[in-house]
Amino acid sequence: MDRRTFLRRTVTGGAALGVVGVTGMALAQGGVRITRHDLPPSLAPLLAPGRKLRIAQLTDIHVGWGTSAETLRTAQVQANLVRPDLLVLTGDYLNHSLAEIDTLRAWLRGLPRPCVATLGNHDHWSGALAIRRLLEQEGIPVLSNSSTVLHVAGQPLRIVGVDDGFTHRDDVDAAFRDVPRPQEALVLSHDPKTADRIAQTGARIVLSGHTHGGQFDIPGLTAALATVAGIHYLKGWYVIGGPSPDVNCRLYVNCGVGSSVTAGRNGATASELAVFDVG
Repeated sequence: MDRRTFLRRTVTGGAALGVVGVTGMALAQGGVRITRHDLPPSLAPLLAPGRKLRIAQLTDIHVGWGTSAETLRTAQVQANLVRPDLLVLTGDYLNHSLAEIDTLRAWLRGLPRPCVATLGNHDHWSGALAIRRLLEQEGIPVLSNSSTVLHVAGQPLRIVGVDDGFTHRDDVDAAFRDVPRPQEALVLSHDPKTADRIAQTGARIVLSGHTHGGQFDIPGLTAALATVAGIHYLKGWYVIGGPSPDVNCRLYVNCGVGSSVTAGRNGATASELAVFDVG
């Protein structure tokens, strides 16, 4: 069963392993949850001692028929209200074509900066070259199997972006080629499945999306269908073994903002803005 079939069956018809403190959750008008997570330095060695950092993540925007204008506006407003030091976008900006690219442009212009992005499967299906060009025109670097160092909150932060694994564009070796200390990098990867290989580099933190958390939350059924579909990382936090027994990677799977198959979302799969406080 592929992901699209899984989502369709879930709507018509996992609990993740928590590894950090979830400090709060709020549901805004427009149906966008804000989930808040504390990352102690021992789990995220991204910073110099004594420094703090707030990272916000939006993913799976799916500008198009499946995502309402109200949801888009709410996600944009909430991203500004949480005042992140860095906003990361982890793919699927459009739905199935470039028809809504001007709407996407306007939405991007209202997001906080600095902002960095990577691509998802719907971007490759819609037109990855045009979407990448748009993001970069709006001052948002796109990391496709590459890395960069941004100065965020007065300190350098290494960010690695792995291209989409669902469409087989991911190249973990290339993404980490110029990363001397993977354990100090923040890694973005649209498809959470790629985290299995990312963990073997020694990276400690990966932020993903893609699954929509199952799209529609039916207790017991959503997780069961995910298992049948081979989706091991559905939503929330997971611990993945690294290159040695004492090195683990923490993966967060964000439920995303929009919808590609149906407009329906509920409960634990409602649209999400994730906020990570480090330090």
